[in-house]
Amino acid sequence: MQPQQFQLVIDERDESWTFDRQGDRHRDQYAAGVLHSVDGPVEISFGRSGTGAPPVRLLTPELLPVWGSPASFAPVLVQRIHGHWLLLTCEHERDPAARVTVVIDERNGVAHRWYGTTEVTVLTEVRAMDDDEPTPPRPRFSRLSEWPALDY
Repeated sequence: MQPQQFQLVIDERDESWTFDRQGDRHRDQYAAGVLHSVDGPVEISFGRSGTGAPPVRLLTPELLPVWGSPASFAPVLVQRIHGHWLLLTCEHERDPAARVTVVIDERNGVAHRWYGTTEVTVLTEVRAMDDDEPTPPRPRFSRLSEWPALDY
């Protein structure tokens, strides 16, 4: 699995976001109930907009595809690790060997790591922007020399 980098800026109050993925020329955006992706505009709810940019769900863990139908995963283990981190391990109701793992920072409610059935997503930096701060420009990604280090 080759790592990919991204920048995500989300405004939960306005229910909007912008998403830039390394190597993509297109900037995915969601605002006013419309997802603008490379496939064109689509009206969709904020809760479902993370299908266009899965890392959106890490900033709003309640939208992760493990809570209830159709995912059919149920939390089986919650552990506190190193103070303010919660490790949730969820298993599929029909196959206990099928598991996903989420690491959530209790201080801000953000899921910093997602070990899904087909992908791993790691947030390496999260910061709150000021209300009047403009959306950052498209990022320039540096080449990753190694897998992101654990920070908990």
